[in-house]
Amino acid sequence: IASKGVNGQDVFLTIDGLQVGDPTSLLVESVFRTETLGGITETSTSTLYSMSNRLEWFHALLLDRQSGTRTEMMVQDIPESVEIQASLGNAISMDVTVPEEFRKGDLGVGSIMIQQLQWMENSWWPATMFLTEIPGSMNLTTEPDLNFDITKNLAFQGMPILDFSASSEGMSLYIEAKGRAINSRGDIVLMAEGLADRLSIKPTESFGLNIRSSGDGVDRLYFRANEIPTLPPVILEQMEAMGENLKSAKIEIHEFGRVTVMIPGYQLIEVSDVQGGRIIISARATAEVNGIDVDLRGVMLDAQVTGGIPSGTTLGVNGFASDLSLLNMIPGFSGSTSHWMAPEPVSSGILTAVATLGGM
Repeated sequence: IASKGVNGQDVFLTIDGLQVGDPTSLLVESVFRTETLGGITETSTSTLYSMSNRLEWFHALLLDRQSGTRTEMMVQDIPESVEIQASLGNAISMDVTVPEEFRKGDLGVGSIMIQQLQWMENSWWPATMFLTEIPGSMNLTTEPDLNFDITKNLAFQGMPILDFSASSEGMSLYIEAKGRAINSRGDIVLMAEGLADRLSIKPTESFGLNIRSSGDGVDRLYFRANEIPTLPPVILEQMEAMGENLKSAKIEIHEFGRVTVMIPGYQLIEVSDVQGGRIIISARATAEVNGIDVDLRGVMLDAQVTGGIPSGTTLGVNGFASDLSLLNMIPGFSGSTSHWMAPEPVSSGILTAVATLGGM
């Protein structure tokens, strides 16, 4: 099915799985809505499928020449009845509902892909979401946090809030968005494999970051943010967090001796309530000083406490790693880990100078 030039929009629809020679009852209602908010076009779609047999896949493409957006959605392994609601723009969200009689065990839909590209400044800026092994009932929302305070640490301010719930565990997802596509600071990538039925990633009241998962946690979790402006002239080039069998983690940055809004004090990083298997966090920052790009390196003294017991002290460059998998195998032991990390100024200064001069 194709339609061109209606209200400045081109629409293409493809369905696969209809049997030649067999009568098929088919209903597809797909509604696309576009709204411009703060210079960002938000596209919402509400799609209802009802048919006499399962379909292999469905593909829809909407090109809106007036708003400068290209929206694409593909659904694979579609049951006899399913309702999908999705939105891409300032927020990324999806809601899937499959009646119980049409589910395959706990699964509702095989996979879903939705992508929107925004045309700005002679370039396409994409926001993409992939979901696989989708439960019969699922709700996923990610949107930027709008609570800001320039007198507090800016590391996590403006980062997306993620809230996920489902009728069963096991779903995997991939989200990637350029900052301009979702009106957010910096670019983000989020990958999760083997989700529990609940996952929450959101800022704390003191502008830290809180990760919470139900059950046995997330099998694998990876988050990356690129090119995030902090206090001038510092740019957080990249921040990464990786977890395996992770149930929870809370990151807070405590600051002492701040001089002004522009001149921060000494920072002490606390990563607490780390429950599960493994977690790795790293970051890389740069600054432009008198026309010279400075590659900032930090040597971290990491004091680790597990279940109230000191369990290690390590040195790390621009990050830390923690492994609870061995400790939690001890009978009767299932404590959480806390990390207190303090930048060591002398070594940090030496590494920064070497990295800047040597182009490391």
